[in-house]
Amino acid sequence: MNTIFDQGNLISKIRDGKEMDKISSYVRINLFEEGPIDTVVLEILSYFKLFQPKYFRTFENEVIESMGLFFKALKPDTLRGALFDLYNQYIIEQFGENYTPMQANIIKQIRTNQFISFSAPTSTGKSFVFRNLIKMASHDVVVIVPSRALINEYYDKVREIVDIKKVNILTFVDRINIKHSLRNVFILTPERARDLFKNREWLNIDFVLFDEAQLSDERSVRGLYFDSIVRRILKTFPNTKCIFAHPFITNPEAQFKKNEIDLEETSFAHQYQQKNVGQIFFVNDTLTNKFYHIGTNKEIMGKHKLESNFDPIEKAIKNGGSVLIYVSKKHIYDKTIYTHFNKYINMCLPIQDADGLKMIESLREYIGASKKDKQFYNSEMLEKLSCGIVIHHGSMPLTARLILEQFTQKGFCRICFATSTLEQGINMPFDVVYLDRFESSSSLSVKNLIGRAGRSTSKQVFDYGSVIVHKSAITSLRKVLMKKEPLSEISHLDIQEDGFDKKYNEFKEAIKNDTFSDEYNLTEADVEKLRSEEVTMIIPILLDMLFQNNDIITTNTEEVDLKEVYQDFHKLYEYYLGRDLEAGEKLVLSNAIKIMLWRIRGRTFKSICQFRYAYASRSTERRELYRIGDNKMAEELAAKYMCGYHDIPDKNLKKYPLFDSNVKAKDVDYDLIVYDTYDYLDKLIGFKLSDIYYAIFFQFYLEHKDDRALQLAKYLKYGTNSIDEIWMLRYGLTFDDIEWAKKCISSIDENEIVFNKNIYELEKEQLKVIEQFIHATN
Repeated sequence: MNTIFDQGNLISKIRDGKEMDKISSYVRINLFEEGPIDTVVLEILSYFKLFQPKYFRTFENEVIESMGLFFKALKPDTLRGALFDLYNQYIIEQFGENYTPMQANIIKQIRTNQFISFSAPTSTGKSFVFRNLIKMASHDVVVIVPSRALINEYYDKVREIVDIKKVNILTFVDRINIKHSLRNVFILTPERARDLFKNREWLNIDFVLFDEAQLSDERSVRGLYFDSIVRRILKTFPNTKCIFAHPFITNPEAQFKKNEIDLEETSFAHQYQQKNVGQIFFVNDTLTNKFYHIGTNKEIMGKHKLESNFDPIEKAIKNGGSVLIYVSKKHIYDKTIYTHFNKYINMCLPIQDADGLKMIESLREYIGASKKDKQFYNSEMLEKLSCGIVIHHGSMPLTARLILEQFTQKGFCRICFATSTLEQGINMPFDVVYLDRFESSSSLSVKNLIGRAGRSTSKQVFDYGSVIVHKSAITSLRKVLMKKEPLSEISHLDIQEDGFDKKYNEFKEAIKNDTFSDEYNLTEADVEKLRSEEVTMIIPILLDMLFQNNDIITTNTEEVDLKEVYQDFHKLYEYYLGRDLEAGEKLVLSNAIKIMLWRIRGRTFKSICQFRYAYASRSTERRELYRIGDNKMAEELAAKYMCGYHDIPDKNLKKYPLFDSNVKAKDVDYDLIVYDTYDYLDKLIGFKLSDIYYAIFFQFYLEHKDDRALQLAKYLKYGTNSIDEIWMLRYGLTFDDIEWAKKCISSIDENEIVFNKNIYELEKEQLKVIEQFIHATN
């Protein structure tokens, strides 16, 4: 291309309408011969559509056909179009779908190979291929995704394509609905996938689909867990087909090398470079707030940036589009995003649509925020959401994230301020992606975020999106886009890594030596340690404090001697660690135990958030001061100290306050309380502490037959001691669902749920939750 366009400056030429036939002829021939693999070709086409839409329309259909986007269902009107239509008909005959050529090739390879590893850019339909494999399978299918947010996205999509009366779609591994289900689809994170192995006897797995499989390169416990799951699946289910999908990875065959899959005749690996959308790139000069066009290849597109005659963010918002602004979590928490992007926030008008307002209110109800009283329990996040401004990050409660993702997919989002949580395949495309934070060291993350720019729609048009970076990031952007993204060919299980705590290395050795307990999700050495005499001596004392008349205390926590309860829970955790806790660790653990006890006693997520907010913001004192008219004193009260979430164990952890010492009680941020509470519940209690304490109390029950220990173990694992409620949870209902579902169920066990006539009184949304379990025999 350089020899043809040696003068460069294609952006300005297209804008000015110069040499259009020459330029368009070349890119159309390139697209026809090579397919949609050249970023610059798609960039040029995007500029044609932007600057010369009438001219571009004359060959837009040809572009769509040459890209192989058969799902757009064009009617051929040229000889070239007829040729591509014949190709499309061949794909339909062979594979039964309007696949793109890339998708068809993946399906072809899956039919003839046991192990497949491939990579492709974002928005090219990898998940569509996976969903069709799920639909076509005869037996069980396992989908392993990197985050629980992706679990629910898959869950909703799979429900649309299979007969939910005959196929269990589960987000955990369990044997339920046996009487009616023919097979199971398990959508799991690596952590939940451990339950596959203790259920191996009854599983009959056709496919294990590893989506976003680049997680195997993450230098963390999760990356190690992913590698361990792959190894154990290969060993436990040797005849199952394993398929690894990645974005942008240049050596997808690394999954075979790191896992010792050396079967050339039954394996296939390939990097696909085909794209479904084009992109154009802007630079924002923050000093002048002007925008400039730049090309990814400056020798072709132009060596000098070209001033834009419009603001791409403003244009997208005014046209009803959406903008992703990638920012740091710190700037979300300290709210500097609201001042920095105030111009665009003010352009977002209040939502009037009933469905959008309903989503906002369901989120308000979930987190327990007030609607009108800004002095107590006020959520600025919800205030912004009412104008289509979304906040998305890793400490956002999962239920909230799901509502926000649905809110965005339905077109209510105008601006989304997000951290890197959006990089892992979540289906939230945007018209514009603005990288306010550019991390060139995390090039794969940057590419995934850039990949959110541009929606691959079913409309019969060429789709493109816009990407914006700061002026200082031009060179880094070009380097990132050109950089190869190889996976490591050595598993975390097989290399010595520094910088991790002792428990990480113990976990690694247990996986390698097959000494990991699936029952307790701990190493066998830890399980043995937790049944030691020192541990056994503490448990009866703790049970005596937590139970009265063989029932767990359900009154206020303050009626129990918290100091002694915390001390005993601390001692149990210290026996697990094999060392004393440091002061900072004790503060974090004490907060976690308090939240854990609230949860055991039936507190909802919103009530826990409200309790913590009331304490930190001194709401009772402030209300009394307002009541007696001492507003000044109420305004001056300092917030109470609260220890924020931090991962433990961490011997170097110091005092970790959630709020600065100078924060007033009235200024305690309710949203921050919500995020912090979720971090405690999900990342510390759910991911670590519940497994440890469950193993302690359940083993004590097995040895001593103390029913109180069994009750507490169940509370720790399920959040309830009721057998029927536990079955409902195993069937996928939430505690909120249980409140209304209980009165509709006559009986429930592993075979089926038998409903009574009360189901006829349920609302439409409630029926949707249980519809797959309602059968004629009920």
